[in-house]
Amino acid sequence: MSSITLPLHYVQQTASAKYGAKAPIVVMVHGYGSHENDLFGLKDYLSPDVHYVSVRAPLNLGFGGFAWYPINFDNLGKKESDTIQAAESRDLLMRFIKEYKKAHNLENNPVWLLGFSQGAILSYGLALNYPDQFKCVMPLSGYILKEIVPTTFKEGAFKNISFFISHGQEDDVIPIAAPRQGLAVLEQLKINHIYREYPQGHGIGPENLQDLKTWFFKELEKI
Repeated sequence: MSSITLPLHYVQQTASAKYGAKAPIVVMVHGYGSHENDLFGLKDYLSPDVHYVSVRAPLNLGFGGFAWYPINFDNLGKKESDTIQAAESRDLLMRFIKEYKKAHNLENNPVWLLGFSQGAILSYGLALNYPDQFKCVMPLSGYILKEIVPTTFKEGAFKNISFFISHGQEDDVIPIAAPRQGLAVLEQLKINHIYREYPQGHGIGPENLQDLKTWFFKELEKI
């Protein structure tokens, strides 16, 4: 835990000295109703040679749960996301990342994003808006929310960024059709990406975790 005042609460683990100023900062963005300690446990399966910072969403749902934006239901039971709040949280996260790097003297370190569900949606939003700010992006069980990404993109803006995307075929929270639709966007932008589907629900199963770990260490080898 840090005593430095930043716009969002977080937990962190600093990297070993192996990579120095080249050590990535893995920013973890949790899902709806969760908290900063949820994804933070993934660090134990990944490398100790990177910085980890797991951020708590700003909306307090009570009972220890937080959200990046509200999810409402209309009269027919259709789920609707508060896209205005989603955009505000995207920008708040970007501000947090910049201030965190400055506060911890990590301004030259590359940033990787690891998000689950609502956190994956915000990870897409951040990476597609600010591709020069991120090196690797891991959206797990999420999708591209069109209201928080640009409508036009600069040619070649994504040549230095890589994605690992995963989703459960039995996901009843975010149906499998949602991430599949986003693949066309990534391909159109010529973004280097790996997409994996698993026979799982809304979560991260053992096979999913192993594939993520393999990809993660391959990206580290490029440093």
